[in-house]
Amino acid sequence: MNEFIIYEQPVTENIRNFLKSEYLFEKFNSGLNQNNIWGIKSSLTTLIEISDFIFRINIKIELLKELDKTRILLLSLRDDNKIKEDMYEEFISNIETCINNLNSISDSPSKSIVNNDFLMQIKSKSHIPAGDNFFDMPSYLNFLSSNKSFILDNINSWYKPFDPIFLASQLIIDIKRRNSKFHSYKCSESFFEKKLDKTVKIDLVRIKIEKNNNIFPDVSVNPQNINIIFKSSHGLDRLSKAITEDINFELSLSSSR
Repeated sequence: MNEFIIYEQPVTENIRNFLKSEYLFEKFNSGLNQNNIWGIKSSLTTLIEISDFIFRINIKIELLKELDKTRILLLSLRDDNKIKEDMYEEFISNIETCINNLNSISDSPSKSIVNNDFLMQIKSKSHIPAGDNFFDMPSYLNFLSSNKSFILDNINSWYKPFDPIFLASQLIIDIKRRNSKFHSYKCSESFFEKKLDKTVKIDLVRIKIEKNNNIFPDVSVNPQNINIIFKSSHGLDRLSKAITEDINFELSLSSSR
């Protein structure tokens, strides 16, 4: 059983976008894995959300740049004996695959959604409370009542153009998580500050705290230091305030060098 919560705070905009990609991918798959009509409905709504997210940013270029930087970082880690050779080879192979897949994208992946009248009808209703109901869209209920394999074939076909983006995002985040170590700290009276090396560019902060203690971090980062205020929430309105007790936690800082 996992007895900790890991809170992640992206520092750079590209890492924020990659984490959003991971979040959308997990939400999409969670809906597909549910064996009821509401799970499939949730996955379709998330697929439209994915399309809007990808359409607004040139994430392909961001990913290609970050993959190249990650390749250089891994080479440096290998030369410093900070990563095992087999892990290095695995990561490099996966990076090359992701680069090739991204370079094969010629059009916006969102075209698979934007050019689909059925999905655009759902999108046009989804911003209205209860707008994506079945009595206003009988074709939606008809689709969701179809054979499960038929539904999944269609959804996976609509999703397929986005796959290279999510695989590349996941690989970058996975490499950062696996190659940044947690270090133990103790914080007194809610506030923690750590000076940063100005020559190192931090792009992802991770904080590990024990579960079930009703404490969470409020993080801010600048080139000089990282500041954390530990808070707790109370009452039905979940108002938050800084804690007064000491807390032990672990901190991991990922950098792109």
